[in-house]
Amino acid sequence: MDDRSWMYRDSPQGLRRMDYCNGVQGFINFATSIPRNFTGGGIRCPCRKCENKKYLHQDVVMMHLLHKGFMENYQCWYAHGEVFVSESERRMEEMVVGSTSSASNVHEAANDNTNPYRNMVMDAMRMNQGNDSQCPII
Repeated sequence: MDDRSWMYRDSPQGLRRMDYCNGVQGFINFATSIPRNFTGGGIRCPCRKCENKKYLHQDVVMMHLLHKGFMENYQCWYAHGEVFVSESERRMEEMVVGSTSSASNVHEAANDNTNPYRNMVMDAMRMNQGNDSQCPII
């Protein structure tokens, strides 16, 4: 998982830190890279006020995030296409794939979200899991 501590780090005098501004731009790039995120020309706004309930133009979403900050507990960008992977799922995938260099091609295939069989297995595993773990991007 990328380090997203920048999302909730306080800054003096209410000014935004540069890592926050860069992180917001990274979020906008990620959210707009997935076509299904667009509805009526906008993407969901995860600011403290909108809480992913409003679809706004990406420039407006950026301004909301810069002025209002992210809604609470949104380190996993689930409403913007990021896949939630529990810690046990990640361990299971590591056991199956392994981390040797000879398995690098297999590892790349295991991380391919276009594989319908992998997606089906991962979805079935999620149904039996709680939401008590981390959110790495796969």
